[in-house]
Formats: sequence, C-alpha cells, structure tokens
Amino acid sequence: MTLTMLTLTSCIQNKNQESISSNSSVSNNAEIQPKSIELVTKKNYKINDEIPTGNNADIIAKQGELTAKAFDRPEATLLGTDRKGNIIIFNSDTEDIERVDLDGNISIVMNIMQGRKNHVYTIKKRGDIVAWSECPHADQDPATDLTNGADWALYYANLKTKTITKVDEYRPGTVVPENAQYRYLCPNQISIASDYITYCSWEHNPDGEVTSVIKLYTMSTGKLEILDYLNEDLTNHAFGNPNVSGNKVVWCKAVVNPDGTYTGYSYLYDIKSKVKAKLVTDENIINPRISGNYIYAEGQPNKTFYDAEVCIYDIDKNEWIYKINNGYSVYKPREDYYLTDLQEYGSYLLWSSGIPWGITIFNQKDNKLYNLIPPPDGVKVDEIKYPHLLDGGLLVWYDQKYGEIVGKDKFTFRYILLK
Repeated sequence: MTLTMLTLTSCIQNKNQESISSNSSVSNNAEIQPKSIELVTKKNYKINDEIPTGNNADIIAKQGELTAKAFDRPEATLLGTDRKGNIIIFNSDTEDIERVDLDGNISIVMNIMQGRKNHVYTIKKRGDIVAWSECPHADQDPATDLTNGADWALYYANLKTKTITKVDEYRPGTVVPENAQYRYLCPNQISIASDYITYCSWEHNPDGEVTSVIKLYTMSTGKLEILDYLNEDLTNHAFGNPNVSGNKVVWCKAVVNPDGTYTGYSYLYDIKSKVKAKLVTDENIINPRISGNYIYAEGQPNKTFYDAEVCIYDIDKNEWIYKINNGYSVYKPREDYYLTDLQEYGSYLLWSSGIPWGITIFNQKDNKLYNLIPPPDGVKVDEIKYPHLLDGGLLVWYDQKYGEIVGKDKFTFRYILLK
C-alpha cells in the first residue's frame, strides 16, 4: 500500500476522447490579482491540557485490522471510503479506481488513464471527485527525472457520472531555475472541496519570469485562475500547498533559513469577495489547512527542531484559540515530539508527532482532543507508522511489533472509521 505525506513545497493522448472534456479557459489563466489586505489576528489560546478530552467511543464508528491482501499491495493507494463504507483505492498498475469491501472483495469503479502514457504523481479523493496530477516519469524518483516533471497534466474524475475532465497542463517553455528551493513541475498536492480544486504550480508571471503560483479551478464553470504569484527570490522562498474548504482557500509563503527551518506567514482567500488576507501574528505560523470556520496550521518557534506545534484559528472570532505542542501531558516525559504533517477531514484534524507512538486528533464539533491511541509510559510497545486521515473519515496506520526488523512482514495494518 502506498501512503504519501503532506509537506511545504511549493503530451496527452487518450483512446476515448468522448469521455474526457477539456475547458478552453485552461490555456488562458492570467487573472487580475485579488485585493490584498493585512488582517491583524488576536490570540486567546487554550493550550494542551486546557483543552477538554473526549471519550473515544463517541467518535469511533468502527475499528479493526485490514487483513485482506487487497488493502496491502504495493500498487494500492488508499483514498478513503464511499457512502457505504467500502474503501476506495487507486491501483497504479492497472490505473483503475477500485472499490474494496472490508472482506477484500474488489470491484472496478473506472479507469482514469484511459490509454494515456503517463503515471500518476499525486491523487486525492473528496466525495465523488478524484483529482490527480500525472506526467511521463511520475513513476520514478523526481531527483532522477531529467525532464523535471514536464509534460504534466491535472485531471479530475466524477466517480458517480464516470466522466473525466482536464483541469490544467504543462506550458511548453516553462523551465524552473536550477537554484529554486523547490523545482519539480508536476503538482505534488491537490486539495478538493465542494466546487473547487486548488494546487501549487509553475507559470510565467506578468514580467515573463517563471515562478511558483497558487491556482484555483472551479468545476461548475471550468474557470482556472491564479490566486498568487511567488514574487520573492526562488532560491530561499517557497509557497506551502493551498487547501480549500467551502468558499475559502489558505496557503502560506515562507523563507527557508540557513539552518533549514522555515519562517513565514499564512493567507486566507475568500473566493466570493476575492480578498486575500495575510494573517498577521507575532508567531511564525505556516502550512495552514482549513475546515469550515477553523484554520489549522503549524506553529514554528524555531528554538529547536522539536518544537513544531498545532495552532487553531477561528475565522469568525479572528482569534487563535487552541494550541497543542510537546507540552501536552500525553507526550511527557519525552521532549522530542514535534507536531507536523497536518491532515484534515470534516471536523477532524490529525497530525504526526514525530515519534512513532500514539495517535491524538482534534474534533472541531466539540472542540475536544481524542487520544485514540495514547502514547505509552515506556517505549517497549508497538510502533505506529504512517498514520493517514483519508476521505470519509478513514484513519489508517501500520503497527510494527516492538523489536522487529522493518521489511520482515511484521506490520499490522489497522484502521478506525470516524463518525
């Protein structure tokens, strides 16, 4: 099974043309830039154990072990669940979207490549929509791809109607400077919500220079627009990948410090009013995610490499209201927990603690923390590997038996389906 993590970064033929639509506005995406404002935010944090703890039984619908081979294949990327609780998988060998019940029975939903000689680089599901980026060499390490991800395209499929639509594609002549902080051309993350798809890409700015951009695509109209250009020095600046919920988009801009840490700030964009607000705070808060009225982001004090924290912002209140860091009681007495790789679905927020023990999530519905798997007092316990929160509220991870050697089939694949 393939799982991918979320990080700060910043030629197509098909045999069935009738099943793929492409919007004429894709090649004409120059837009008037949004109105920019600075929004001075307030802080009124409840920190760590000041945040109430919930009863796990209140949010767990089902849990167990995924024992069927169908779930644990190298070619299988889990995307989430459908409305009936079946697990939706992308098979990179056959290029099919598969539906798999908990007993491991597989049925084919649709093929997404339809004869195009590309490979999927990243793929995301929300509801009936699956969106992905593809390019000729996406099956190899980007460091070895001499084309740097050129000839890429981005599509989405509606699993209900079985239709495929092209969103965007590589512009010939788009060459990223060699010394750019991040320079792979093919989009490496996609966010989907309601009517929108957003991602980071590369385009020529109004001065004709290639730079990183934040893009937004509206599925109902086929409109593709650029929300922001990275106008700073590409050698030490980068965009964080955007995230969308409702009619709002968030992303960040950061400078890469000489010691490898990031210093930056986050943006909140309103799709309806076309206002881009820089969230002004005296903290270093980057890599935002958004769900409903809350923005989840990573606080980076930069005192050590082990101090990243989760900061939660209430849009209506214009306040940073919750903070979780390595001072939380379940993380003690260890001090080398750093909370990063934020993943959201619905009202739930998951993060990686940097230490392979314990899973804690935040629930926006009741503003409580849930210690689904509390970290142990000692360390001679199973290790938790690669936790992911997927569409439909599917939380998956591997348990590795304490003391066993990685790669010796000593992993147990577990799941929790959240209510």
